[in-house]
Amino acid sequence: MIDYIKPIKLKNLKIENNIWQAPLAGYSSMPFRILTWRLGKPGLLATEMISARAIEQKNEKQEQYLVKSDKEGPVAYQLWGCSESAVEYAAGVVENRGADVVDLNCGCPVKKVRAAGAGSKLMEDPLLIAKLIKAMKRGVNNIPVTIKIRVGTSDRDYNGVKIAKIAEDAGVDLITVHGRHACERYSHSVRYEKIQEIVEAVKIPIIGNGDVYDGISAKEMFDRTGCAGIMVGRACMGSPWIFNKIKSELSGNDWNEPDKVELASVMLEHYDLLVSLVGEDRAIRQSRKLGSFYSKGIIGARSFRNKLNNMKSREDLEELVNMLMS
Repeated sequence: MIDYIKPIKLKNLKIENNIWQAPLAGYSSMPFRILTWRLGKPGLLATEMISARAIEQKNEKQEQYLVKSDKEGPVAYQLWGCSESAVEYAAGVVENRGADVVDLNCGCPVKKVRAAGAGSKLMEDPLLIAKLIKAMKRGVNNIPVTIKIRVGTSDRDYNGVKIAKIAEDAGVDLITVHGRHACERYSHSVRYEKIQEIVEAVKIPIIGNGDVYDGISAKEMFDRTGCAGIMVGRACMGSPWIFNKIKSELSGNDWNEPDKVELASVMLEHYDLLVSLVGEDRAIRQSRKLGSFYSKGIIGARSFRNKLNNMKSREDLEELVNMLMS
């Protein structure tokens, strides 16, 4: 049997396995990462996207994104922005706050981010990506600098190979590649052949991202692209244990999903951790969204989600969770 699970070494950092958690806007804050580390042990965790400009401007609202707990493992802090001075400064700040890796988002397709000249908009200017990488490297002392891209800007321009080569020359340590282009969300299946072209074009490690949700899909990503590792995004929302599931299935072992008691416990713990980070009001609002992920596939989930909209306290959440799990 092929041994898919391997460590990855970046500079002086040895990452114990190559099954990683993706940055998830509005989701992968410290509470989720704590749960994911304990229940899934991905090789690398990731923050939400953090505005480099806001860090440079010392915006206090960024504090929640910078917090790291001693109960989580190695964390990549992902920045977004298009200013050399901002990403250089922000890279130094996140290293001082405990980042094990600093990553630049060059793949986000959200209009707000693209309108600011960042995210996947950067792929239209590969030389700017190189400048931003060099700026980030100036800003840090020891941690690896990585980027996350898509396979191209559109159906007319699959420039991922060009960008990967330029990024490698600029000194980037690793690239994560999402297998869709910048003008699409999830309507098209992952283009494994385009990721493979990037893998074969450079010597640095490439992490494959997109449509990975179990051992079978992870194996397909490895086999069809030759990537050094995989990154799991949407599939880990409401499923912080999915990394153990994928590792088990890649190793040929059976996997048992958590029972309702454990699921209920995790939902409530997630809420409590959110309260400690952002306060009760925001934790309640965020839990309405989180509950829809945790309850997916459970009988009665639709009614549960509807009732979550009227949740006003932990007691309300606990009552609804107990009803769902009964």
